[in-house]
Amino acid sequence: MHSALTASDGREIKLFAWLPEQEIRHVMVLSHGMAEHIQRYTGFALACNAAGIAVYGANHRGHGDDASVLGHYADDNGWQKVISDLDLIVDDVAARHDVPLVLFGHSMGSFIAQQYAILNGSKLSGLVLSGSNYQNPIMYKLAILVSQIEKMRIGARSPSRFLDFVSFGAFNSKFKPTRTASDWLSRDPVQVDKYINDDYCGFPCSPQFWLDFMSGLISISQKSEIAKIPNQLPISIFSGDKDPVGLQGKGVLALAQHITTNGCENVHFKLYPDGRHEMLNESNASEVFKDVTDWVTAKVS
Repeated sequence: MHSALTASDGREIKLFAWLPEQEIRHVMVLSHGMAEHIQRYTGFALACNAAGIAVYGANHRGHGDDASVLGHYADDNGWQKVISDLDLIVDDVAARHDVPLVLFGHSMGSFIAQQYAILNGSKLSGLVLSGSNYQNPIMYKLAILVSQIEKMRIGARSPSRFLDFVSFGAFNSKFKPTRTASDWLSRDPVQVDKYINDDYCGFPCSPQFWLDFMSGLISISQKSEIAKIPNQLPISIFSGDKDPVGLQGKGVLALAQHITTNGCENVHFKLYPDGRHEMLNESNASEVFKDVTDWVTAKVS
């Protein structure tokens, strides 16, 4: 089921809901990854429902069948608009359910979730980060320079196959011999093929999208910013130890250490052996579902 919210600039946000039949004990808001869409999370949401967790989520700007321009947040202030959309969703969901609210972010959505927790952490009872990373912001500053040049070459809104290749082109190299260009996502060939055959997955994003996204990553990488996350907020960070986004676990561990050393006292961390980028779509997805729901049930109050 879904309902609609209206963003501050008039954009309609189609909010999807997966509701349990039994008593609702927790509620979760999903923040999905880059070049995918919210309906890919149905299996995970149903597993959450079985644990008494209601789940809500919407497509980020530039994503899904309701995108005005696929792969493009906005012509200006895209990062801020995405965060504002998420705040609208959190407030709406919190008004519907008087139970602890958990924000779950995957990949790009995990960075959006970190920014949200920095700005609005007091509204959350828990934070889950999947397929995330932390590295020196100088990498993002270089990416901004390249994106600015590409924007001059093709325009702000045009999909950039060059930036797509620069960002993701090397990800498959660790998994040779490869069957597809998306083998880095999961060991499960059925899930990889679903992604490849989905018109709303795997598209290249615009130079302006990359400028917005990289600026957001620079922001959340600052120690002074991450220190604004409430110290007592329960945080769970997990990834596959072969995920190239998380630098084969090194970037994920760096993220956990970064968050912990800057004040957060309740951080759970797990790497899944041989897991790739999308642990919710991995060959051991049922184990991951149970780990997440068990953590929410036990740690979020």
